[in-house]
Amino acid sequence: MALKNTTDPIAAARALESWLATKLPDASDIAVTDVTTPEAAGMSAETLLFDAAWTTGGDRFTHNFVARVAPSTPGIFPSYQLEKEFAVIDALFRRTAVPMPQAWWSESDTSIFGGPFLVLSRVDGRIAADDPPFTAAGWVADLSAADRRRLIENSLTGMAAIHAADWRTIGLEFLEPDAATSRIDQQIHTWRAYFDWARAGEANPTIEAGFRWLEANRPKTEGPTVLNWGDARLGNQIIADDLTVAATLDWEMVDLGTREMDLAWWIFILRHHTEGIGVPVPEGIPSRAEIVASYERVSGHVVVDLDYYEVFAAVRLAAIMHRAGNLMIELGFLPPDAPMRLNNPASQLLAKLIGQDAPSGDAQTFIGNRS
Repeated sequence: MALKNTTDPIAAARALESWLATKLPDASDIAVTDVTTPEAAGMSAETLLFDAAWTTGGDRFTHNFVARVAPSTPGIFPSYQLEKEFAVIDALFRRTAVPMPQAWWSESDTSIFGGPFLVLSRVDGRIAADDPPFTAAGWVADLSAADRRRLIENSLTGMAAIHAADWRTIGLEFLEPDAATSRIDQQIHTWRAYFDWARAGEANPTIEAGFRWLEANRPKTEGPTVLNWGDARLGNQIIADDLTVAATLDWEMVDLGTREMDLAWWIFILRHHTEGIGVPVPEGIPSRAEIVASYERVSGHVVVDLDYYEVFAAVRLAAIMHRAGNLMIELGFLPPDAPMRLNNPASQLLAKLIGQDAPSGDAQTFIGNRS
């Protein structure tokens, strides 16, 4: 979801009814009900849940949907490529065994909600929240230690299934860049450009040191290129009652890269939600070494250079937190002198990973500051 939800449910229902009439020209008696905006996780696109019913050929149809609406102004990211997300979700749903929601429509008309949006089938299940984090409260914290371990293993299995997808065969070859440089070089360039935009002219010594470390410590070789989920984490999976993965969400950071790029992000987000915010690792959640062993077992891939990719994950999240800190000031969630953009759990962990002096003072986080 967005840092701040702004959509009025009643107005959204009427807008969706009118819009659905253009997508279902043979339908009558279109009704949209139960529009809600969940607040479980995420900081980017806004999420709307809604039910829709219509009549076609004398039969009444009812579906549960999710709309992901891109911000009307720059948000966490400067722009949102929803058509790319739609293509990835649709390809994985139709042509692989990766648990995915069905992709129904991609809408570029910004007059409806102020930004383009996707409409997907709603999948039943639970999501591990970020605010408060699932490591500290909520249904994951209430599980037994054995069930938490099973949940983590299922999450890793779901990620491994994404990496096993043949992205060329399923029609995602458009993700392959034209540049002849290595994937690492391309990714460093992409994230440095993002950081230069996100910092809005302000220096951030910790992130700048992180980029220097990445440049100086490139792996000598790169593993096979696979489909990267991008925002690979437990909180972006819908979990069924039996603790298996029912659907995989949030593809705005989708890319091609090594398996380690996703695995390191998954591990670093867990580290952020424990060590980073001062929360003990809940019993049953495996250690880093056990997570790597589990991923290797379910994927058949031997993990290499994980330390490098974890630093890269820390740089990426710290850059995102710099933007989030500025955005939260703009939205009035934080005062103008709030230190979050420079001093947050991600930047603290990044400094620790590369042996850099950490930002001084108490770290500030988005957790608990979005209302």
